[in-house]
Amino acid sequence: MKHFAKRLLAVCSLCLACFGTSTVLAATIVFVPQDNRPVSYAYTVDTATAAGYRVLTPPEAYLSDNSYHGSPEEIWNWLLAEAPQADALILSTDTLIYGGLVDSRKHQIDRLTLQNRLRQLQELHRTHPRLPIYAFGTIMRSPRASDGKVEPFYYAKYGPKIFEIAYWQDKRDTEGLNAEEAAKLLSLTMSVPLEYLQDWFDRRAKNNMVNERLIELAADGTLTYFCLGHDDTAGFSQSSLESRYLQRHSKSLPASRYGSFPGADQLGLLLIARYHVDRMGTAPTFAVLYPLGGAEDTMPHYENQSIGKTVADHIHAVGGRLVTDKRPDILLAINTPLGSTTGESEAFANFEMPRKSAEVFVNRVREALDLGIPTAIADVFYSNGADNGLLKEMQKADLLYRLASYNGWNTASNTVGYTVAQSILAPAMSDSAHRRMLTEQYLDNWGYQANIRKQIYREQESIRTDNVKYSGRLNPCLQEMLIESVQNFAETKLGADPRTVSARFPWERLFEAQIFVSEQPQYPLMRDIIAERKAKEEAERKARAETEGKATPANAAADSPAAAGADMPAAAADTVAAEPTAEQPEEASPEADTPAVAPAVFNPAATN
Repeated sequence: MKHFAKRLLAVCSLCLACFGTSTVLAATIVFVPQDNRPVSYAYTVDTATAAGYRVLTPPEAYLSDNSYHGSPEEIWNWLLAEAPQADALILSTDTLIYGGLVDSRKHQIDRLTLQNRLRQLQELHRTHPRLPIYAFGTIMRSPRASDGKVEPFYYAKYGPKIFEIAYWQDKRDTEGLNAEEAAKLLSLTMSVPLEYLQDWFDRRAKNNMVNERLIELAADGTLTYFCLGHDDTAGFSQSSLESRYLQRHSKSLPASRYGSFPGADQLGLLLIARYHVDRMGTAPTFAVLYPLGGAEDTMPHYENQSIGKTVADHIHAVGGRLVTDKRPDILLAINTPLGSTTGESEAFANFEMPRKSAEVFVNRVREALDLGIPTAIADVFYSNGADNGLLKEMQKADLLYRLASYNGWNTASNTVGYTVAQSILAPAMSDSAHRRMLTEQYLDNWGYQANIRKQIYREQESIRTDNVKYSGRLNPCLQEMLIESVQNFAETKLGADPRTVSARFPWERLFEAQIFVSEQPQYPLMRDIIAERKAKEEAERKARAETEGKATPANAAADSPAAAGADMPAAAADTVAAEPTAEQPEEASPEADTPAVAPAVFNPAATN
């Protein structure tokens, strides 16, 4: 009997190790994110923590922010101090080498300093040879246009031309140019100040040198796995050109050691999931489901390869396998559009209209769930937000909280990476933690990105003229509108207690929001705060009106001709009293005297 009890205990321990509990998975991950945006930092840490991991991160003041650079020297000091207690390191090389993702596009760091920071990675491995190091970096993006806050200052004016120059240079490298195209390239090159072109291409050359060296560190075993993301790219672009040459540099590396594919913001969470897979000693299998339409051949916006290849790349990066001939561990349902390219979630067409392809797709998802197959949805129908038609069908079928994971945000690769990673980590979560994760994504991707953001854009256009979508100072009323809208969406669409959610603009711009979800009600209702303030303002207005109304008759009596006639001769007084007055006293306008009241802004982070 005692022998049986020991065997039962061993079996239970193995099951817990495979399927996860917070006790068994209490391994420590030292995580250096690429910046402090929610997708890079808070959401990633929340997901790993919900799966039972202890996650250590640098002080947020060291991380790159919208208003200041990251501090690589301080982060290196912190990392070296924390590494001894880590079971794994998940490191953004952009942060460790340049300061952060945005810093990698704007830095003026000399080559010697860059090389020294690369050598620190080698020294870190020599000091802790048994500590796995999962690293991720990026090929510097080549946007068609961008403001000067997240790119070099001159990109706001010359960015579109610089993009075109790189476009034609890449085409020349792959296909060649005809005479007309060559002339176009020459004309564009002469239209951009030489010092700006030199600055942009010189920085790219430095970054390319860094990426080549990082690939070599993956080859020699310094890095357990290295993932190189293509940050916002296109078919012909400088990023695509550099990617081709780096691919040749890495051709001897197996997929188990190195991956390179579109996206940046998903990579931290993806590598946490990769560590989870390695630690558990598993190789999860995935099957892929598409709706009618472009399916795996769909070309997403901001990317230079089909969605089918991107899905396969992410599965390989996390240590998984694609299967078609047997029951998978996870079914990836990829919601693609009817056409061959993705659209934008802010498009007029993105509304809750019944769509036969969505209905059929949801029915197939439900069939898989009914068979007990963990199913995750990567919603890439649109860029930068959810497909309202799909979510309406999911809501109607009561499937929202039956999924392993759901994502539909930013680029297709961002969505796929998060979906794959969260579906792998989901079995290790408690039911309540898993529900919070799903709620967070629905409110961010479906609530804010696909719906509320459009309303706030319209509101901001009526109160300011600068490009507050991406920069500028936010009007406090927009923050209140965000919280009220998110709480209303949680209540009406998800059936959640609105006091369990809140939100803020983490980078002081409208492009992204950070959603807060608590298990118990803890956030005040913004609609109540606004209603209370309006009621108070109305009461004050009425009180002022009553005070002014009482004062008016007394003043009028004191200033009347009859009162003035008391000191006049009787005849004169009678004459004045008999004549009509030229002006009647004007009633005071309470609104004109009402002082501007700045709305009190609730800060959810203060209670979180």
